[in-house]
Amino acid sequence: MIRRASAYGCKEDLPIKQTALFNRHQQSGASWIEQYGWQVPAYFSKPEDEAARVRESVGLADLSWMLKFDVKGYGLKNTLALGEGVFSWVLGPLHVLITCSHSSRPEVMDRLQGLQTTGADLSLPPPVHVTEVTSVYAQFLLAGPRCRQVLGKLTSLNLSEGSLPDLACGQSSLAHVHAIILRHDLNGIPAYQLLVSREYGESVWESVLHAGYEFHLEPFGLQAHQLLKA
Repeated sequence: MIRRASAYGCKEDLPIKQTALFNRHQQSGASWIEQYGWQVPAYFSKPEDEAARVRESVGLADLSWMLKFDVKGYGLKNTLALGEGVFSWVLGPLHVLITCSHSSRPEVMDRLQGLQTTGADLSLPPPVHVTEVTSVYAQFLLAGPRCRQVLGKLTSLNLSEGSLPDLACGQSSLAHVHAIILRHDLNGIPAYQLLVSREYGESVWESVLHAGYEFHLEPFGLQAHQLLKA
């Protein structure tokens, strides 16, 4: 719980969300920042050093605060266009996962609500079922030239360019836990987003760090992530 000033000058208690890795980040000496109502690591050391380590080798970040929507239904038969910065990942027939930043939420919700009602026939199921799953999954970003070598120790998924190019996705066991693996490079830097059930977040995080030990894998925060995207 944090305390913020209200419009009348007094203090009020407002909830702030924490990711499954909150305690682990505290132990790692994270400096915190609020991001769309979530408490997330701003940095662990110096943001510039963290970004440089990712560019040279590999790094791991917690992106669990990013919006995620699970969408299913026959309304997905046509191409789903949701705007810049919004990504639609095909998980199966008529089943997609949408990921985006919180700033894109109004646009995404308008589009999804339109899909739920457009051409609706009362004799049929709803065109799409939309479930927000932001808090259901822990979401990590593994990025850097060595990221494929690290990830290859933890999953049998084929990570070759031909099988999992940029903006492709797959599902597989990751450190003995079911995971959704999204390939999403950062300005030419190889990168994967790893989604696992929140309850397994800490154990998977530790497994990834252990797998990257030989490459000096360290966590990086939001500020380094922004530097890498710039």
